Amino acid sequence: MQPSDATQILRQEFRTHLETFYADLNLAPPYHSIEKAVQHLANTLRTKSESDQQAILTDSEKKWPLFKEIFHASGLTRKHRGIIIHLAQTPLLSASSEESRRFLSVFTGSPSFPQSQKNP
Repeated sequence: MQPSDATQILRQEFRTHLETFYADLNLAPPYHSIEKAVQHLANTLRTKSESDQQAILTDSEKKWPLFKEIFHASGLTRKHRGIIIHLAQTPLLSASSEESRRFLSVFTGSPSFPQSQKNP
């Protein structure tokens, strides 16, 4: 496998997860911002060794923290923020994908998806 293969695979996987996230929320994805985030991921991966790239590719414990970091650092957390926070606080998204719940945790600050939040 060439060094760029891991980067290409991770770029496509990240893009797919982002598209799934916005589809689960029934929101139009901010395409330009997604492309900037995917490019930010590629730039970040280029600074890592081939063995680190391979480790990220094969290990979810390394991959998802990087995906969430890039999701935040790229500015995607500012797009549709109010709507997404509101949706994250409703039980309507309990059937969403695991990947979407991982991205939602960036908005909620919790490691897992909130099943229901009620005001005391």
